[in-house]
Order: sequence, then structure tokens, then C-alpha cells
Amino acid sequence: MTKHTHNERQGSESGRDIRSAKMLRRKLQWLVAIVVACTGVLATEIIAASYTDFVIARRNLTEVIAFCRVLNTATYLSAERGPSNGVMGIGVAPGSPVQGRLAEFRARSDAALAEIVAGATDGSRSEPAAALSPILAEVQRRLQSARAEIDRIAAMPPEQRDLKEIQRAIEGMFAVIDAMRPAFDWNIQRLTNTDPDLAGIAIAAHMLANLREDGGRLASQLMAPVAVGRPLQAKNIADSERTRGRLQEIWSVVGKPGALPGLKPKNIADIAAIEHQFFGEGFAIVDSVVSVGRHTGHYPMTAEQFTDRYVPKMKPLEILRRDFMDVTVERLASSKTQASVKLAIATTATFALFIVLLILMRRARSMVFEPLLLARHSIIELANDRPIARLSGKGGEGEMGRLFDAIDVLRQRLDERTLLMQHLERQAETDELTGLLNRRALELIGGAEDAAGSDKNACLILMDIDHFKQINDTHGHLVGDIVLKETARILRYSVRSSDLVARFGGEEFAVITPGDDLEAARALAERIRSNLARAPITFADGRELNVTASFGVAGANANPGWKGLIESADTELYRAKSAGRNRVCG
Repeated sequence: MTKHTHNERQGSESGRDIRSAKMLRRKLQWLVAIVVACTGVLATEIIAASYTDFVIARRNLTEVIAFCRVLNTATYLSAERGPSNGVMGIGVAPGSPVQGRLAEFRARSDAALAEIVAGATDGSRSEPAAALSPILAEVQRRLQSARAEIDRIAAMPPEQRDLKEIQRAIEGMFAVIDAMRPAFDWNIQRLTNTDPDLAGIAIAAHMLANLREDGGRLASQLMAPVAVGRPLQAKNIADSERTRGRLQEIWSVVGKPGALPGLKPKNIADIAAIEHQFFGEGFAIVDSVVSVGRHTGHYPMTAEQFTDRYVPKMKPLEILRRDFMDVTVERLASSKTQASVKLAIATTATFALFIVLLILMRRARSMVFEPLLLARHSIIELANDRPIARLSGKGGEGEMGRLFDAIDVLRQRLDERTLLMQHLERQAETDELTGLLNRRALELIGGAEDAAGSDKNACLILMDIDHFKQINDTHGHLVGDIVLKETARILRYSVRSSDLVARFGGEEFAVITPGDDLEAARALAERIRSNLARAPITFADGRELNVTASFGVAGANANPGWKGLIESADTELYRAKSAGRNRVCG
């Protein structure tokens, strides 16, 4: 009877093992299916992210190149004013070489303008740029009108050319560039919407274009009186002075080292050339014309000569803008190439991963199933603190063998884990930045004191650094961190070894003084306040910063319970802040 019962029990356990094995096999099959599905989803997300990066990189490059075309067109239209001014001068008659140069500049402007007109509705950009069409149509209309007026004046005998008419013709060319400005704004907004990181580049490029445009206007605003040999009018001088001011203001921004991201070291020479040639020699030419034109119309040069001398001084402005945009286009083209390579790698790796998964699924039964059953049983036994047989060598020399080796040393690691958990608990109670106790630790201490009902004479000091947000906003968060660490150092120096110091949160600190009455706690708070206010915090670069703090002091004997003690100290801290800060209340 006993033997029969034993056999029945063994049969029952064997049946359970078989059912368990079948169930686990099904679970493993479901697990493999889930892994394959999850891998497919993850691979799809990786490929989709890589493709998105590629699309963004391609779109960024396309939009920046389109913006470059607009900037180049504006530069050509601005440069056209030079020979336009020249043909209207007194000393220039029909058939002069300057007219040939004007025809060349006009052809260049027309070609550039036609290119951006054609690109406004083509399919190369991320979305149609039809909003540019009415802007460009207005530019063309104003350009035709200004050119017609210039040609009319140039066809007149020199002695019949009128100052006011020449001035209107010059201002007509100004109006062409003014009509282009909405195109600048539209492209800058487009770049910002495409990628916010391009906003700074677009604005810098626009400022460089304005530098070239205002450089040309500076001379053109004086050109009409020079062309007809008349003294400068007050409007000419005032307009020129305003333009000079804008030039200097723009240069004060873009001419600083590092203001134009991505420029190569060789471009530093471009900046030096602008300082010397344009702001030095170019301004000197303008000053010589103004000094004569204030009093007489006998200028030392004709309008054509003025143009020929002044225009080359603006060449470094064009070079700097072109180099800046070339570097930007080069960088974006490199990003596009990298994105396409990443997309190809992600796609290839995904297909390779699926092939590997198919192979692993075929080998899973023989190499994974039985060892996993044994590992499952062993881990359950360890989890229940029951001894298990030695498993080393049962899993072979592959991954399973290493798994069983790991199970053999698991119990040894349990002790190590206990020590590690203790260490992590200590870390969880310490503020990482200052090394002081954190609020969690302080709350645990206060709660333990409540439970024990001990040390009714303890006092709590709450301290808040004055105007800390302003320190962060003015000097940055790195400086704010230094202030917090230096404040923590002064706190440790100022208190006794029996006092507990903690960072209560943000710029707020707390000190628990066990066994002290309220007067002693106030004296300690005053000592901390004085130590902090007396010694400015010195940074590595030599800067110094004076820091003060406000203090609220409360005693446990008058405020039973940890929560009441905190509320009372916080109330006193608020009173100290309201009374003007840098003081102790309590």
C-alpha cells in the first residue's frame, strides 16, 4: 500500500512536470513571438527615426540654399546701384564704359531674381513657397520703374540732369531692396519653423546682408549732390549719419569673436579686412565727400570715381557673408550625408536582426528549453532560501553554463547586495550637490524624534539664501551651484558637531540644534548669518559675489511635533524676508 501510494505520488509529480513543461514551452513560444513583434516595432521606430532625421537634414539644406539665393539676389540688386549712380553723373555721357558695366550688373540681377521666382513654386522645397510670388512681383515692378527713371536721366544731356530727379532715382533703387525685406522675413520664419536651431544662423546671415546693403546706401545717400556738383543737403547728411550708426550697431553684434557660428579660422582675416578696408578706408572716403559737400559742390571726385573708389571697400562684407553661408551649407550637407548613412545602416541592421532571430528560434528548443526549466526551479528554491545542488557544468560551456555558474554564486551575492542596499540608503539621505543631509533624512529624524518624544529643547533654524533666483538668472546655474556649495561649507564651519545640517530644498537649509534653548539657537543663526555676509564668495575667474541669507528660528518646547516646529520656523523665516532679508527672526 505504501509502495503503491509512493508510485502514485511520483506519477502525479511527473504529470505535473510534463504539464509544467508543456505550459512553459507554450509560454516560451509566446515569448519568442512577442520578442519578434517587439523587435519589429523597435526596428520600425529606429528606421522611422533615421528616416525622419534624413528628411529633416535634407529639408534644412534645401531651405538654407533657397535663403542663400534670396540673399545673393539682394546683394546683386544692391550692387547694381553703383553703376546706376555712375551713369547719372555730370561727367558721364551716353556711350560711357560705365553703361556697359551697368548692363552687366543688370543681367546678373535679372538672372538671380528669375531663379528665386522660378524656385518659389517648384517641388524642391518642403512645401510650396507661393507666398513669395507677390513679394517678388512687387520687387520686379519697382526694379523696372527705378531702371526706367535711371535710363531716362542717363539719356539726358549732362547739363540738364536735375538733383531732385537723381535723388528720386536713387531712392527708387532703395525701394527695390525695401520690397525684398518681406522675402527675408518670410525665409527666416520658414527656417525657424523648419528647425529652431537654424534661427540664429538665419538672423546672422540677414544681419550680414543688411551690413552690405547699408554699406551701399551710405554712399548712395550722398551720390545725388556729387553727381550734379551741388552741396550736400541736410537730408543727405542726416540719412548718411543714420546709416553709419546702423552699420556700427550691426557690426558691434556680428563682428565679435564667436558671433558667427561655424566660421573657420581663416575667416578671421575677413573680419580684420572689414575693420580696415570698410570701416577704416571706406568711411574715410565718405568723410572726405561730406567734409567738402557741407560747404561747396566742388568735390574731389566725380560720381563715377566715388563709386569706383568706394565699392571695392565693401568687398570684404560680401566675402564674409558668402563664407558664412558656405560654411553653413557645407555643415548641413555633411549632416544630410550622415543621416543617409545612418538610415542605410539602420535598415541593413534591421534585416540582419530578423535573420538572426529566425535562426535563434530554430535552436531555442534544444539549447534553451530544458536548461531554463532547471534554472527556473533552482531560482525558485533560492528565492525560498532552500539549498540547491551544485549546477556548474550542467549548462555546458555556452551562455547557459554561465547562467548556472551565476546561480551558484547568487547566494554569495545576496550578502553583497545587502551591503550595497545599505550604502544606497545612505546615498538616498545625502544631498548630492552639497554633501549635507537632504530633506528626506531630516524628515526621518524629525519623525523619529516625534515617535520617541525626546529632546523637547531642540530648536530648528530654517535659512533661505536671499535673492537666489536673481543670482541664477544673472550669473547662471553653475554659479548658483557654487553659491550653494559655499553656503553649505560656511554652515558646516559655523555649527557644532552635535548640530544637524541639511539642505531643505532649493536654496533653503535647515539646522537642528539638540539641547539648545531659543536664545542659543538665535545666537547660532546670527553667527551663521554674519559668517556668510562677511566673506564674499570668490570664483575661479576672480569674480566675487556677496551673499546674504534670512533666518527663521523656532523651539520644540513651544511648538510640539515636527510639523509644528517646521511651520513655526517657516513663519519666522517669512517674517525675516518681509522685514528686509539678511536678518534672524524667531
